[in-house]
Amino acid sequence: MILSTVTDEVLTDRSSGAFPRIFETAVKEGVTNFEIRMVEAKRFPLCEASAWDRMKKYGDEYGITFSAVSPGLFKPSLYSDLMPLHKNYLASMSMDLADAIGVKTLIIFGVERDVKDKQEDFFRVADMMRETVEMASERGFSVQLENLPGTWADTTENCLRLMKAVNHPNFGCVWDTGNFYEAEQVHFKEGYERLKPFIRNVHLKDGRIIDGKMHWQHLGLGVTDIKGQIEALKQDGYTGTITLEAKCEPQMDEDFSASMAYLKSLL
Repeated sequence: MILSTVTDEVLTDRSSGAFPRIFETAVKEGVTNFEIRMVEAKRFPLCEASAWDRMKKYGDEYGITFSAVSPGLFKPSLYSDLMPLHKNYLASMSMDLADAIGVKTLIIFGVERDVKDKQEDFFRVADMMRETVEMASERGFSVQLENLPGTWADTTENCLRLMKAVNHPNFGCVWDTGNFYEAEQVHFKEGYERLKPFIRNVHLKDGRIIDGKMHWQHLGLGVTDIKGQIEALKQDGYTGTITLEAKCEPQMDEDFSASMAYLKSLL
């Protein structure tokens, strides 16, 4: 398994001096693989040119590998004014910029649910994803669908339905332990077994529901059974990325090292 994290999950710093501190902290913990989400204070690919240059510069200096980009693609609802921009521009822009640094994996989301949604809108969501995956595949990209509460890809069942509807070899899923627990509030095992053939990336975060709201905690302190999840991945011979999303609420600089210490104890 490849230890990985996300550009805004290591420290709270979003300033122009953030990246050397972020990369140094991660490297000290043995992590040199990153997904690109925030580039300093703005989300990829709509970041400042100077911030992008700093990320590349310090990434080279610290020996960082960037394995995926997460532009928040398809987070709006089908009825949002933003959705045509996502479909017609953000997808291609994201791949253009990812290509510039040799990254060939695009993370997408499952489209926010809306009170205007109709049952047949599922097929609109699936068709939009299929078109994006086909376009990405032509450019040598693979696409990963990240589960998120409140979207058409919230539960195991709904993610599985989209995987089967799109039905493309370059389309897989991100298995986000915390997001699945927030959506389903059940033990991971059954859902993991059902989605296992499609899992290309594992996001690890832990927490528990308090007063009806998910509260993120250091790995090992919540109820998502990170220990059992790692044991299942090891038993299955999983060799992909396990991506630590460490920030709690409020995010503190010590979150990353605290959760990484627990994760290392399981590997």
